[in-house]
Amino acid sequence: MPEAGSAAPPRALVRTLLRSGTPAEPAGPPDEHGDLADVGDATLARAARYWVVVPLAYRIAAFVKVFIGFTAANGRLGLGPVLAATVFAVAANTAAMAWVLRSGGLRARVTGRALALDLAVGVALNFAVAATAPASVQPFAVDVSWTWLVGAVAMWAGTSGLPSALWLLVAALPLRALLTLAGGLPLTDQLSVTRSIGCMIALGVAIVLAAGILILLGAGTRFAVDIGIRRGREAERHRTRRIMHDSVLQTLEALAISTPGDDAHAVSRLSEVRSVAKAEAAEIRRRITEPVPNGTTRGFAVELADVATEMARDGLRTQLVAADFADDDKLSQDRRTAMCEAVREALRNTVKHSGTKQVVLRVEERDGGIAVVARDQGEGFDVRERPPGFGITQSILARLAEVGGHGTVDSQPGRGTRVTMWVPS
Repeated sequence: MPEAGSAAPPRALVRTLLRSGTPAEPAGPPDEHGDLADVGDATLARAARYWVVVPLAYRIAAFVKVFIGFTAANGRLGLGPVLAATVFAVAANTAAMAWVLRSGGLRARVTGRALALDLAVGVALNFAVAATAPASVQPFAVDVSWTWLVGAVAMWAGTSGLPSALWLLVAALPLRALLTLAGGLPLTDQLSVTRSIGCMIALGVAIVLAAGILILLGAGTRFAVDIGIRRGREAERHRTRRIMHDSVLQTLEALAISTPGDDAHAVSRLSEVRSVAKAEAAEIRRRITEPVPNGTTRGFAVELADVATEMARDGLRTQLVAADFADDDKLSQDRRTAMCEAVREALRNTVKHSGTKQVVLRVEERDGGIAVVARDQGEGFDVRERPPGFGITQSILARLAEVGGHGTVDSQPGRGTRVTMWVPS
């Protein structure tokens, strides 16, 4: 069994698709911890619901084309049955395609019956044309109605695999002979033999093309799932690193800072350390175990105020300015979370690096989104000489980019720092 997260062996995938067609759709969603092949098969099965749209669209275009060719070559001779067959085929396939698209694809539970009915209609249409067309143009008239069977064979090849399509190809030989007899022509009629060979070749080409499209669909789906899983794992690794940086690392650094009087107040300092460790453990447990919230009834400004209150425990006084901000739940939960976490990291950097304990946090609407600007009058730094660290690149910039936002850091020595964070609303 292939390792989860790696593509299945191409030969095995190709053999499975050609032998059995598109996989059956599972009854329930695939296990998120399951094998990549299971996820890929489930995705391919859902995509394959719309496979029949390709042969249906082909029939609509091909019937019009062969009808024009028939009338150009034969004029009004045999026009009645051929025109009737063309109008019926175009209308029926258009209605079928609309039904498939409107109903969310061709479901597995009705695929077998639908394809059998489609094949029966195609056979009946061919016999109707063969029996009513004039003998002199009967082989050409059957060429027009044969278009239906070309699409039918392609459907069977895509949904049931090459064995089913090859059986239909074999069965088409006596069928073509019966159509010749139905038109009152002998089996040795040279025109009928020539046109019959052309019809068989058309079926073979349809099988080959259907198999090629099926392989491309299967390989492309598996490849896309593989990329999605890899990116998901990479995003989870980034999330874990951010949690470690924003919580554990920050706490350890805070605990490592020595202050005057540590020796004289060892008991109280130990009690503080235990309290901080207990609070941090509870916060990490919450992040690990709590489900992702689907929504919130609290305003965005209130959430920012909570962040400011949290940072006040570290001695940072935050002035929150949100007078011109209409807090009306414009942000999705993902963007709220990303913005609050980015603001928290910006305020932590103020505490650690700015040399000041005051910051202004301004919230405003701009450029079709929500912007939060954290401004301090601290020491500042030269952004050209000091490259941004993990906290800025990952906890602020990358986190905002994941939800469609962006951030900038502007600072000069002696003139403080301004961090601008923006997300679309």
